[in-house]
Amino acid sequence: MFKKENSASVNFMLSAAIWLVIGVSMGLVLALEFVFPDLFRGFPWLVFSRLRQAHVNTVMFAWLSGGMMGLWLYIVPRLVGRQLWSERLGHLCSFLWNMALLVGIIGILNADTQSREYAELNWYIDVGVMVILVLNLINLYMTIAKRTETKLYVSVWYITGTLVWMPCLYFIGNVMWSPPTGALTGINDTIFNWFYGHNVLGLWFTTGLLPVIYYIVPKETRTPLYSHFLSLIAFWGILFFYTGVGAHHLEWAPIPYWLQTVAVAESIGMILPVVAFMMNIFLTMRGNWNRFFTSIPLRFVITGWAAYVLVSYQGSHQALRSVNLLTHFTQYVPGHAHLALLFFAASVIIGGMYYVLPRIYDCQIYSRTLANVQYSLYLVGFTFFFGGFLLTGVVQGSAWLHQGLPVWSVLPGLRPYMALRAAGGALLVVSFSLFTFNILATVLRRQPVARPAPAGVASATAPGS
Repeated sequence: MFKKENSASVNFMLSAAIWLVIGVSMGLVLALEFVFPDLFRGFPWLVFSRLRQAHVNTVMFAWLSGGMMGLWLYIVPRLVGRQLWSERLGHLCSFLWNMALLVGIIGILNADTQSREYAELNWYIDVGVMVILVLNLINLYMTIAKRTETKLYVSVWYITGTLVWMPCLYFIGNVMWSPPTGALTGINDTIFNWFYGHNVLGLWFTTGLLPVIYYIVPKETRTPLYSHFLSLIAFWGILFFYTGVGAHHLEWAPIPYWLQTVAVAESIGMILPVVAFMMNIFLTMRGNWNRFFTSIPLRFVITGWAAYVLVSYQGSHQALRSVNLLTHFTQYVPGHAHLALLFFAASVIIGGMYYVLPRIYDCQIYSRTLANVQYSLYLVGFTFFFGGFLLTGVVQGSAWLHQGLPVWSVLPGLRPYMALRAAGGALLVVSFSLFTFNILATVLRRQPVARPAPAGVASATAPGS
């Protein structure tokens, strides 16, 4: 069982799909608490301060990271021309990853947390996460080292880089040399925390999921990637510009002014690699847009591509001090985070799973109709959901900045926008639940792919047969 090809990849992906439903259900409870603050009174695990941290870690690490690593275990062997170096090691990583996060998330719900943004897991969980990241690095690097394909496709560039960057980033961001607090003191801790918090998106999810887009779009369109040169501009541009953007979250904090300026400059500089990536995929899709409507994996992946372009533009303009003055501390900022993680990252992983799992089992998606309904609910739900964040943030920022109103006096007027967010969130929970059901049913039922009969052979159901 443990030696079966692609079995470790499947375990990562299926467990991630289950975590998805848990994570977004937590998010819906949080959205409802913004509208009805006392709805879950008396349930300690559902206190906002605990549940919000559990929700973030479930979505970021258990769902998105687990699904992403599962896709890597499928993609890398195919790009280098050999099987995964060790399926057993892949299974060990999958098991330990899920166990570490299960313990960590339950710990957070019991108030056992470091209470640092995106670094809430306690130090002993951090050790487990680091071990798994290193083991995963070894497994994929050994696969690449024993490759038969001499040229490295751009997806391999991104994945090999991400495998190195994330352990370094996680170690620094979680201040792992200082157990058990996992924190520095004063403003230095804030600087370290936002270096980590923003680069989790930039040097983990971005560089880990762009290779999935680079892999699936040419495969599904049967068209070579438009430009290898553009892909390398995007790769080196992200590495050069993204590392310093985290401090744009601290433009009104007492950090060195030069550090703020570097963050703003690098945030604007990110336009270069984003445009290079955007045009590369756009030109690869040229003449293939009809496939967007017929290929379910491509539809989700291209949606993720569009969301990445949008969230990158939003991030660059938020870094400008004039815009940041309006949006900082408002719901506009978590709306930006959800655009990145819930619409860019989730879209690419969902499309990746719809592409990979049927090919592993040589079967078709359990229900295309269900997938189409899920996509429609996803698109409509996220539009309402993101609209709620956007409107809330603009109203908050305008009231504070231009009208000089105190925070408490603005709150009653935000309730309709919070309700819009909860309504969109409910549609998203339904959409993601349909996805998880469809994926599990695809693996369990394994409906054979309908293939045309060989030329000259009459069908048993043909007229006159």
